[in-house]
Amino acid sequence: MLAIKDGTPFFNFLDAFVQAASEVFSQALGTPWTVELAAADARAADDAPLQYFQLSVSGQLAGHAAFEFQGPDVVRLAQDFLGETTDPSSDLSVDHLEALIKLLRQVAGVATTRLKSNFGDVTLQLDAAEAPTWTGNTVRLIAKEASGASVRLGLRLSPGLEACFSSVAPTPSTFEVATESDSAPQQPRPAAVNLDRLVGVDLSLTLRFGRRIMTSHEILELTRGSVIELDRKLQEPADLLLGDKLIARGEVVVVDGNYGIRVTEVADAML
Repeated sequence: MLAIKDGTPFFNFLDAFVQAASEVFSQALGTPWTVELAAADARAADDAPLQYFQLSVSGQLAGHAAFEFQGPDVVRLAQDFLGETTDPSSDLSVDHLEALIKLLRQVAGVATTRLKSNFGDVTLQLDAAEAPTWTGNTVRLIAKEASGASVRLGLRLSPGLEACFSSVAPTPSTFEVATESDSAPQQPRPAAVNLDRLVGVDLSLTLRFGRRIMTSHEILELTRGSVIELDRKLQEPADLLLGDKLIARGEVVVVDGNYGIRVTEVADAML
């Protein structure tokens, strides 16, 4: 099992999911939730029915992982998500299963954005699945609601995905904030000296929803009504570009009938 050490690729991968799950659970379930690593021996009871959700990872990282939930916890989270009365003893229904898939896909969407800052382009696809046929190490997590209720889950990693953490170097974050030592003299950035001369210049910004690489043959076959699938999920933020340089990301909004963007992340790209 890889050591969970702060700053390593493995830690960054897990931290992206822990932070994403805390954020999505809190927003989607209507109460504050925190997700954190659980004790190594915090596992499901031997007789507890388990439900699995497979996570397929591609891009800068490649392999598989599987979320492992106890059946009653699936019901409880789904009921909260659907606004139903909480009764974990209820039978797991198709509606409950589909609700948790939607919830976990939101987690995967937020985690994708967080992973980009360390690994570049990573694609995550989540679906309900049978128990994994591959063997691998399992990281135990616990999700805690503000009221004191908790849900235990496992994240089982395939050997191929684990191997990536040793072979794939993290990509430096686009959104890192540079820090300087208090004892070191701080020199003004060259561009800042003449910044006043540029403040009146009009710049053209582009809002990018996603991208798709197509062959010339595919492009020639386009007709009215053709649908082109992009590389971005609905819940993922859109990119704000200055020329071909990414300067921010955010949520797409409509303002007086026009598209707009609510900025959620700003890149240190200008100065």
